[in-house]
Amino acid sequence: MTELDPDREAPPLVYLGCHLELRQIAREFCRKRFEPEDDGEAHDLFPDLQARYPTARSSKDDPEYVKLECLNRDDIAFNVNRLRSEAARKLAHADALEEYGELRAA
Repeated sequence: MTELDPDREAPPLVYLGCHLELRQIAREFCRKRFEPEDDGEAHDLFPDLQARYPTARSSKDDPEYVKLECLNRDDIAFNVNRLRSEAARKLAHADALEEYGELRAA
């Protein structure tokens, strides 16, 4: 950022976004370097599941991800609630957009 914005004219949110992206890049680099490569196969019984999920004890700012098979009951409950909450927000957004479209067409 010192090279891209030496006068620090960008809003603080731009710096935060850059910082978060850098952390994601670092995580990916470390995962590839220190963990054996996954064979790319999906879970046998549940192929739609991700390979990693955040733990219940994770902070929002810096979540700790673990492999699916390392999740405990609290972690699973945390992720189920997180995913259902996210889905509810998306459904509410879809409903609002649909209503907007209907009112606009009238």
